[in-house]
Amino acid sequence: MNENITDLVIQIQNGENTAFEKIFEIYKVSAIRTAYLLTNNKALAEDITQEAFVQCYLKIKTLKNPAQFKTWFFKILTRIAWKVNAKEKESVPVENIFEIYNATDSSSIEDSFINKETSEKIMAAINQLEKKQKTAVLLYYYKEFSISEIATIMGCFEGTVKSRLYCARKNLKKKLNLENEDYIKEVIEDEIIYKSR
Repeated sequence: MNENITDLVIQIQNGENTAFEKIFEIYKVSAIRTAYLLTNNKALAEDITQEAFVQCYLKIKTLKNPAQFKTWFFKILTRIAWKVNAKEKESVPVENIFEIYNATDSSSIEDSFINKETSEKIMAAINQLEKKQKTAVLLYYYKEFSISEIATIMGCFEGTVKSRLYCARKNLKKKLNLENEDYIKEVIEDEIIYKSR
């Protein structure tokens, strides 16, 4: 798949528009999910995704390493989401995340959760984290990006990403009144994370 994406990116850079349509189809659902997680707003998520693909199309010839397309694209999307979030403070209720995921994927999101009530509490707590901690948590746990990829997306060092994840777990521990910080990591990994396939 990675090689296929690389080939498609090279084709796009050579002016083949059908290759861009294929890239769009491959990444559109994941892009909308990521934008939604960052904004908690379905309409904004769709607008952000559309703008990310527009910028992707306009700037793709500047991408020097086609194999790095995924992190490059999600960096664009994340930056747009941050800007939109700074302007728009509205959000949908956290429970609507289940409805929106079900609408964008054939499998039921509830199947990925052991306990919906616990999941909603943790998601609400994640939404209260400061922007960069929240983004690191969502990209690492929800979207399964590596520490290295997140560092590229967020424009920081790998150590900074690790620090943000550590601080985020500490903050979640406080927000959820839990004694064991390791439990937060365990719950995030086992109960509330949607594994994109």
